[in-house]
Amino acid sequence: MMHLLEPFVRQQAVDLTAFIGQWPTRLEIRAGADDLSAMADKYGLEGICVSHIASVFGFDTRSGNEALFAETAADGRLWPVAILNPAEAAWDLELEWAVQSGVRGIRLVPGYHDYSLLIPQVGELAGRLNELGLPLHVSARLEDDRLQHPRFRAKAAPFHELAELLRLCGDLPVVISGLKVNEWDRVKELLNDGHHTERVLLDLWFTNGPLAAIAALCRSGQMKLAAYGSCTPIQVMEATALQLASANISDSDRAALCRGNARRLLG
Repeated sequence: MMHLLEPFVRQQAVDLTAFIGQWPTRLEIRAGADDLSAMADKYGLEGICVSHIASVFGFDTRSGNEALFAETAADGRLWPVAILNPAEAAWDLELEWAVQSGVRGIRLVPGYHDYSLLIPQVGELAGRLNELGLPLHVSARLEDDRLQHPRFRAKAAPFHELAELLRLCGDLPVVISGLKVNEWDRVKELLNDGHHTERVLLDLWFTNGPLAAIAALCRSGQMKLAAYGSCTPIQVMEATALQLASANISDSDRAALCRGNARRLLG
């Protein structure tokens, strides 16, 4: 396996989407900060954007975010991305606290927190992040729809809501996680003519099939749109890494997808 992944390992990739904590419906889906550190060692990762699963499913987001900051503090490669719920009354205070705690970005999980991206508070949050110079991460989904527990159904973020959010965000760096490339095409169709997407990245964990998907992405001229994201431990990180390692693409495109595009967006 390591021999097959060598072209990926050489890139010192940035992982845009990863989690620590326990997934509530599957016992084997869990990871600690030490697991992500070991993953960074093994696969030569430069940095990992990390959120806490407890902030997805807990009664509040603060408890999971507190654990996130505490657990990632020992390894500078683990970049804390706090999860906030803008539908909660005190989201602005939570944002202020997260900034003071050293957050590297904010993640939204609208399908799990059960709100629309069209509510005014999401636009207000985007405006604050623009002022602060922090990227916005939006998880359109966290699981393949076929794997969801029948009592834990979460709807993927609608395409028209993602498009409207991007209109509101302007030049704010935005990472959209959990979309297929053809789903991004649906979002892009809903944007105004001439809308610039240079500050948007689609992470690749949900676009890791069929086998030639990444090569097709590069041939279509959308290489600058995408970047590596594993969604570990909810997904197996090696799946997308192997796709990047084995894709029939140029070395420069592989470097951009593994690291360069993420570094360009995140700074």
